[in-house]
Amino acid sequence: MSLLAVVVAVLSVLVVVNLFLSFALIGRLRVLQEMVSRGGVMKDPNLPQPGDPVRPFQALTEEGVQLSDEALRTGVSLVGFFTSSCKPCATARQQLLERPPTLPFMAFVEGSPQDPETRELAEALKRVAKVAFTTVDGPAHKAFEPPGYPLLVRVEDGKVAAAGNRLSDVLP
Repeated sequence: MSLLAVVVAVLSVLVVVNLFLSFALIGRLRVLQEMVSRGGVMKDPNLPQPGDPVRPFQALTEEGVQLSDEALRTGVSLVGFFTSSCKPCATARQQLLERPPTLPFMAFVEGSPQDPETRELAEALKRVAKVAFTTVDGPAHKAFEPPGYPLLVRVEDGKVAAAGNRLSDVLP
């Protein structure tokens, strides 16, 4: 009799867990259905938002060129964050090299300059941008707080105009 009570209790717990997982799955499906009905992909809510001011930062390129928020205070510029370990970064890099932006472009590559893959990424981006190496706790990261890679931000007169993970998100 006690064995039957244990089996019923275990099955009851499994049914409740299954119920919670089903509700979570249904909720996620509703979000995905909403994304499809809007005809695209929902943007990450953690991306820099249009109208956000660019916070102060400074970084040096290997050539000794100073990159800072001051350069973004007037005009329109593009800022990008990349890392060698992400496949979408490789896609964004290829798009940038095939169709270089006409805007001034600052690129921040997360990682060590001694790492061959990080070095390769930085060298490729140097063809279209001023490139500085950065870390996740560096000033540029603190200024833009990239939620993931790649992050591309169009800045107009010191404020975020558009942000996204694809070039098409930020360039008209």
